[in-house]
Amino acid sequence: MESTVRTLKCGSVEIAVADRGAELRSYKVDGEEFMWDRNPEIWAASSPVLFPFVGSIKNGVYNYKGKDYEITTRHGFARTEDFDFVEKTENSLKFRFSSNSETLKKYPFEFDLFLTYTVNDGILEIGYDVVNKNNSEMYFSLGTHPAFALNVNDGLKLDDYYLEFEKNETSQKYKLTNNGLVFDEKVDYLNNTNKIQITENVFDDDAIVFEGLKSEKVTIKNNKNSKELSVEYKGFPYIAFWSKPKAPYVCIEPWYGISDFENCTGKLEEKTGILKLENGENFFAKLVIEGKK
Repeated sequence: MESTVRTLKCGSVEIAVADRGAELRSYKVDGEEFMWDRNPEIWAASSPVLFPFVGSIKNGVYNYKGKDYEITTRHGFARTEDFDFVEKTENSLKFRFSSNSETLKKYPFEFDLFLTYTVNDGILEIGYDVVNKNNSEMYFSLGTHPAFALNVNDGLKLDDYYLEFEKNETSQKYKLTNNGLVFDEKVDYLNNTNKIQITENVFDDDAIVFEGLKSEKVTIKNNKNSKELSVEYKGFPYIAFWSKPKAPYVCIEPWYGISDFENCTGKLEEKTGILKLENGENFFAKLVIEGKK
């Protein structure tokens, strides 16, 4: 069944967000679309939220307090669930997904997850709010996965595009296994540069994942015109970039958390990158997205 889609127009910006996954389907500035169109023959998503895990769980099973829990889907389960539509204001849309009897079978915590889309002066902010409703601590990861269209007509090719960090970076990238786990060793990737060139083959080895970059903002640009799209991700310890090889989009994915490492213990409390909330606490993160024609 197709999901209900909510729309909002505020100044020069129009957005559309589906109840399913509270997923951003459209972000237009002055009529210009910046989101990937969810072509099902290539990749049928546009901006999934990654919760309560980022990436893959080793063997689809993890352990918490002596009990095993099975979760075989990549990137958790919130992205395919219907969120409740909470409210619409003149410049915002707010959605909520709460724990229920089905989620508790695979993730033993009570929570609320809020996504709020706010438009201010042509800029889109996506707020992620996690509320711990347990009488004890709660462990989780949270990731973002927006996919931005790369127009490959009007004389533009994929390799006219590049990603530009706000600062020069020297960093290794994580290596991933065929099933999305993380190898222990890293490989050299960025050497005092602020650019990653987009090519047809740049994502042949799956996502490019970094930890601890100095930059907190990255911009998609091209060599042929002035159109650009920036994502600011203050506070996120990991950032990944991904696309299906040769596909005309790129995902910019700031994460709080990462896939299981190949040699992990499987214990939730020991999971690399996992966040811990004490009872009654909440966690907030946001992306700031700005498109320019």
